[in-house]
Amino acid sequence: MPWVAPPLPLDESQRLEALRRLNLLDTPAEERYDRITRLSRRVFDVPVAVVSLVDADREWFKSSQGLSLREIPRAVSFGGHAILRDQALIVPDTRADPRFAGNPLVTNEPNIRFYGGYPIRGPEGHRLGTLGLIDRRPRALDPADVGSFRDLAMLAENELKVARLSQSQLQLTVESALLRQQAVVDPLTQIWNRRGISDLLRRELAEAERQKTPLGILMADVDFLKGINETFGQVSGDEVLRELSQRFRTALRPYDTVGRYGGEEFLILLPRLDAAGAAGVAERIRTSLEANPIEVTLGKIPVTLSMGATAYPGTGKPDGSALIATAEAALVEAKKAGRNRVQIAPPGPPA
Repeated sequence: MPWVAPPLPLDESQRLEALRRLNLLDTPAEERYDRITRLSRRVFDVPVAVVSLVDADREWFKSSQGLSLREIPRAVSFGGHAILRDQALIVPDTRADPRFAGNPLVTNEPNIRFYGGYPIRGPEGHRLGTLGLIDRRPRALDPADVGSFRDLAMLAENELKVARLSQSQLQLTVESALLRQQAVVDPLTQIWNRRGISDLLRRELAEAERQKTPLGILMADVDFLKGINETFGQVSGDEVLRELSQRFRTALRPYDTVGRYGGEEFLILLPRLDAAGAAGVAERIRTSLEANPIEVTLGKIPVTLSMGATAYPGTGKPDGSALIATAEAALVEAKKAGRNRVQIAPPGPPA
């Protein structure tokens, strides 16, 4: 059975130009959008909620709760249909709708049976994407539900109008959009990968030196992740890393930066914080994680972190490699002292 690919909006060329100017495509996940999709799942009791942006040939998910896909072809997208409207697109049963009955997202995973999409506009007024709700069973939304759906979509729309990433992250986003094959986002955790966070460290150091402000550095390591993988399996270990990334984003300021530096190592950049301030952030993250086990498919797993803290200035010249080495040395000391603790690196020699 066929399906109907979404037609192009009348303002498609202007819409795409506005989307490019937003500089959000292919950026890491952000807590401010994840907060909206988490709330949407709870309010509507659906397994999947997304904030999406509809690009020229794909629907890309800035936030995706309950769906592992990061993007889908526009030809099969539901969001491509939703942005054609000013109001919500509600599809109570996709198999009864000729536009979607044969869609591979309906006939195969994720087996969409209900879809709700509310268009969200960018700062220039173009419909750039959607807040989307997905269920694997038919259902309906009453007028009060649609009103709540609109309210949540307006929250997402407001976020599109506020730039929250640091200037360094925005610059890297623009450059990587021109070279998309040079991926800078970790596919598992949806935060910056080693290439991305290393580049951002260089940029943030240059900014700190220019502004004469400190830059806090944290190196965090998941304690005994190998044991978690051996006991619960690799899938559970991956779930732990994804949830940790989520908790980092929740705990940090919007312009702070977190990246997956290695298999179980995370590098965190904290503009305008010295080593003591960075250690304070680390301790808050550590204690919160210790008190709240991570829930995976197989159950709750107690997880702890060892963390090393340092900062520029205080360790000599603005040398990213030297700062990372200093933070890693402090991390090693935290592990030697028993793990599940934060260690501040001693000040380095003067520049």
